[in-house]
Amino acid sequence: MRLAKDSWIVLGILVVMVASAVLLVYRGQGKTLDELNAKIIAAQATIETQKKTVAVVPELITRVREMRTRYKDFDRCLPRRQELGGFLKDISAHLGDDKLSEQVIEPGSPTQEELFHTLPIIMRFKGSFLSGVEFLKSIEDMERLTRIQKLKITRSDKREGEQTAVLDIELQLNIYFTES
Repeated sequence: MRLAKDSWIVLGILVVMVASAVLLVYRGQGKTLDELNAKIIAAQATIETQKKTVAVVPELITRVREMRTRYKDFDRCLPRRQELGGFLKDISAHLGDDKLSEQVIEPGSPTQEELFHTLPIIMRFKGSFLSGVEFLKSIEDMERLTRIQKLKITRSDKREGEQTAVLDIELQLNIYFTES
């Protein structure tokens, strides 16, 4: 009987120790675990909202690139007055640089549009194909806003001793200006 009583006492002490361990250790760690799980859920929600915000960036980069290509010539100048002399001087310099001969430049009469004036200029010259292409590229790279309206290229008669064909090039380009 005494052995059974001592067994019950030891068993009772063990039950009290296990119950106090569960209440003090396991329950305290459970609260800490619940708090950490709540922090994890909040951090995941923050990450999801930031992902949605960042997802817009590649689309914006694409739009900026498209706008750059669309408006690459936006900074070209549209002068307040005609400035024909300066433009003709620039064109003559490009004609001389590109080894083009028999140069004729004929300015036309300006026409008035709604917000600007247009001045057509007809140009004729001779040269090789590569020289003509270089000249057209130099016109495109000019600061002044110009547009080539007509371009006619014909082969000139080949002369003795020439290795490359000479081309007759005629073009009409427009320059634009505002009223002064």
